[in-house]
Formats: sequence, structure tokens, C-alpha cells
Amino acid sequence: MTRIPLVAVDDLTPEQRDAYDNKPGGKLNLSRLLAHAVTIQPGIGMAVQGMMTGIEVPPLERQICVLAVLHLDRGAYEWAQHMEVSRAMGIADEKVAAIADDRFGDPIFDDREKALLAFTRQVVKTVRVDDFVFNAVAAFYSPRQIVELIHVIGIYMLFARVSEVAELEIDAVAGGDFWKKANQQAGLVE
Repeated sequence: MTRIPLVAVDDLTPEQRDAYDNKPGGKLNLSRLLAHAVTIQPGIGMAVQGMMTGIEVPPLERQICVLAVLHLDRGAYEWAQHMEVSRAMGIADEKVAAIADDRFGDPIFDDREKALLAFTRQVVKTVRVDDFVFNAVAAFYSPRQIVELIHVIGIYMLFARVSEVAELEIDAVAGGDFWKKANQQAGLVE
């Protein structure tokens, strides 16, 4: 049972109720859990929308970063959602398995992905990134993309912490179609 009760549908704000009724993720337990933070949730929603449609980090690399965060932080609820997202985006099962097995340097990843995974690990685990890892990621990503990656990492660290502290029950997995459609609408994938 979820440790923090979900906001009852009748208690959602009008904006939250609109999301509940009309958005793919609106009915998920995470949405109703985050709804407790009435003044913060709209800003988080805007940040997620920006992450889905407006960043320069390629969608598949963003997703690899998200999976790494969720593995490192043991975010079971979000991991279940993003397994579906990864399938919908066409990320190879071997890459997902390597992340789940903590094999971030596996030959299945190219050098750019290895740099991304090493960077993600250090941001999550040590906060500071050593020069070797920073220089490796900076060889592939612009300053804007590096800052975007830090935002992606932080957003998913937040989601993992909220869902894990609440012991949020996995209700449904709805992320795949949602993210695929968002990426298509943004012109990021076919």
C-alpha cells in the first residue's frame, strides 16, 4: 500500500482534474501523488514538457540517461514506466539490460553513450563530476546540452525519491505512447 495517500480525484485542482481527464499520464498514481504539491506541480509539469519537446539532447540519449538515473536510484515505479518508454522508442533490450546490470562501459554502448552514462553516474552518486568524466561528456555535448542533462537527471532523481519515499504502487505503465507522441510532435523522431 502506498505510504502517502493519493489525492482523491474529487480533490484535484481544476488544472489537475483536466490532466486526469485528458492526458495520458494524468491517471497514473505518480500524478495523483505529485498533486499534493499544488504550488510546485505546475512548474514540474512545465519542466517535463520542456524536457520532452525543447531540449537539444537527442531523445534516445535522454532516455538512456533517464534509465541510468532510475537504476542508480532504484526508482522502481519510474523504472516500470520507462521500460515501456524504452520499448516504444526502440532502445535495444541489450542496452536496457546493460544499464540494469550496472554495465555502463559495456561494448553495446558507443563512446558518446559511455560518456553520458559515466557523467550520469557521477552526477547522481557524487554530485561533482571529475575532470576526466566532464571532459569526456564535453567532447560530445554542448554546454547547453550538458546543463539540459543535469536538469533531466535532477527531475528523475526527484521522481524516484518521491515515488520511493511514498512506496508508490505501480498501477499502470503509460509512458511509452506518451513519450513517443511528444517526441514526434516536437519533430525529434519520425
